[in-house]
Amino acid sequence: MRAALIGAALLCGCQPGWSVPVERVDGGVLLGAWTAGETLVAVGGDLDGSSGLVVQADADGWCAEAGAADRPIWWTHGSGDRWFGVGEDGLILRDEGGARVDESVPTDATLFGVHDTGSVVWAVGGTPRADVPGGEVWKRDEAGAWSLVRDDFPGPLFKVHEDWIVGVGSAWQIVGDQLEDRTADEQPRLLTVRKRADGDVWAVGGLSEAEVWHWTGSWARIDMDPFCTNQPLNGVWTAPGEDVWVAGQFGGMMRWDGTAWECPDTPLSDDHFHAVWPWGDERWFLGGDLFRLGSNHFTIGRWGQGPKTIDVPACE
Repeated sequence: MRAALIGAALLCGCQPGWSVPVERVDGGVLLGAWTAGETLVAVGGDLDGSSGLVVQADADGWCAEAGAADRPIWWTHGSGDRWFGVGEDGLILRDEGGARVDESVPTDATLFGVHDTGSVVWAVGGTPRADVPGGEVWKRDEAGAWSLVRDDFPGPLFKVHEDWIVGVGSAWQIVGDQLEDRTADEQPRLLTVRKRADGDVWAVGGLSEAEVWHWTGSWARIDMDPFCTNQPLNGVWTAPGEDVWVAGQFGGMMRWDGTAWECPDTPLSDDHFHAVWPWGDERWFLGGDLFRLGSNHFTIGRWGQGPKTIDVPACE
């Protein structure tokens, strides 16, 4: 049905645009996404720590799996039809073709980021509470065993992509078996990083305002168009030859084409987007009421030309 709807949009000559096809669906916020084969997999949960959520979409439609874990799933990444989900108290789930295994590690930290290289897997996190500072890096070897690489970072680490790791006031590059410090002098608070190519790395974050940083051998801050947002940013996606797509608070949906920012004429939601991910020819912005602890809902934004509204029933 999804293919038919997209085909109808193409026949009418419609131009892709910004929209919010899913609003305020109970079951938890959405925090990250991955594409396993032809299926979009989005993860999240209730932010009081009570449950995890997995939303899946394919050519037959969408559905939400409440209670997919006993605590929130903060991020996901994979290779092929395999994906990993990580979260609170060392949660690590591995799903291969729908068969899910718990590989959680012994830590009280929340694992906020994961990256599957196809052979080894990296997971990063920490404890963002001021009374228990610190960040951790974990590694899964080719035999499937997890081990702690380092736990002496001064603040939590939020995301890892390929050979880059970012967090509170820090950025690191994985070089062989070592982590080399690539922190900017300004020590920005970076929530998500995405490598487009060697010497072309993008990171976003901020505490009281939007921050976009670009690595080309050193870090440079990219000015954000205040028309699009002055709020902190949460997610970024790009790939070789692609624009930079950014998700942020208070309905933040933005695109940087290398010269200018594009965004909706007015914010389309007062919910907050935590991640952005491609699926098909569209870009999907995932979030919800990120600052409420418990009984959360999710909201999904889109850049594309699909149906105006999308139903997300419970998975059967």
